[in-house]
Amino acid sequence: MEQLQAVVETRSGFRLDPRTKLLLMAVVATAEFLYSHTAFMIAVALIPFVLLLTNRQYKTAIVFFCLFTAGLFVQAVQNSIQFPMVINMLVVLLVGLVLRLFPAFVMGAYIIKSTTASECITALGRMHIGRQITIPLSVLFRFIPTMQEESAAIKDAMRMREVQFGTKKFWQNPAALIEYRFIPLMISVVKIGDDLSAAALTRGLDNPVRRTNITKVGFTGWDLITVLIAGTALIITYFFSPW
Repeated sequence: MEQLQAVVETRSGFRLDPRTKLLLMAVVATAEFLYSHTAFMIAVALIPFVLLLTNRQYKTAIVFFCLFTAGLFVQAVQNSIQFPMVINMLVVLLVGLVLRLFPAFVMGAYIIKSTTASECITALGRMHIGRQITIPLSVLFRFIPTMQEESAAIKDAMRMREVQFGTKKFWQNPAALIEYRFIPLMISVVKIGDDLSAAALTRGLDNPVRRTNITKVGFTGWDLITVLIAGTALIITYFFSPW
């Protein structure tokens, strides 16, 4: 009789505990609104940028780097250029979104891409977080990748029909973009949410009995090094940076 063996997935290289990621997320989200010095804002933005590189999310890292650099440049030249009041308000709003909110959004993208649902549930369970939070989060961690796959499939179907922005069919009937893109995506989002919620309940996530998990979650030297480097950079730029 063959024996059943559980295969535990182990990750080599740089890996952070989900609790460390949540701590860094809280630090980034709070620090961007705490201080307005350029050096401190750059130090905060470097945290998600470097983490994106370690997770090989190069495209997201490049886009974030370009937007944040552009935001810093516009902020630096804003006072020397006289804009009309409406344009100035729009520029201030966009720069504020990029410099204040984007680092937290990018950090969230890193957490979702680098953390599996099992790791998230295990880490939250060790933090004694209630099921009212762990179940929605477990659904969320599966929902976003599934929605991205569904969106890519819809985009491929639109390409086959030649319904894309800039094509001849688009200019003949611009409303077709909404019909073939957004409506199927909205229907898929509703169905995906229902299916994943049912799957979470089927797996017994709402069971009051303490669950077991074969996922290896724990603090390592990488967590300590990351927190020390990030904390040191923030402290130095907060207290000692002249700009």
